[in-house]
Amino acid sequence: MTEILLSPEEEALRSRVLAGDRAAAEELCRRHLDGVYEFVHYRVGGDRATVEDLVQDTFLVAVEKLADFDGRSSLHTWLCGIARNKIRAERRRRRPRPIEDVLEEADDEIDAILAQVAREPLPDWVLERAETRELVGATLSSLTPEYRDALVAKYVDGLSVAEMAERTGRGVKATESHLHRARVAFARVFELVARRRGESA
Repeated sequence: MTEILLSPEEEALRSRVLAGDRAAAEELCRRHLDGVYEFVHYRVGGDRATVEDLVQDTFLVAVEKLADFDGRSSLHTWLCGIARNKIRAERRRRRPRPIEDVLEEADDEIDAILAQVAREPLPDWVLERAETRELVGATLSSLTPEYRDALVAKYVDGLSVAEMAERTGRGVKATESHLHRARVAFARVFELVARRRGESA
């Protein structure tokens, strides 16, 4: 499995938090809050209070354990690993829903997909296959924030590649490449989760 190395920007943020910079700790939480919230939400369900408690616990543990983080993954992946452990503990106290079981069983495969996104083109019908909203949401929650933001900008906000490039500060070609990887990641994770869901039905 190919490792996703911590980016220089994330390493700088980590160093600031470890140095006791409170603003940096707040920035860490703010930057990753939506991604972790979605990750937890689609694995726990519609109990907002439980989701918020688990997310809060995740960030508390993250700040406490940040010195132990070895940087061999993105911060998003590391945070989701902490959240995953919190979710497992929560599940011991209640009966899981089928989609939760699917995501739990597929987590390692999802991580592998995101670590080595394929280069093959993605057929448009995959992103149009939204008849199962729960699966689409679960897939998006499993992507990195960068991939998720790119897909939302393109397919929800309706931005052109040029507009996306302007928003992110990337060049047009770099934006096209990033969007392609996001589309492939979505397709592969979606198909994995949908297949696992079908097998357990």
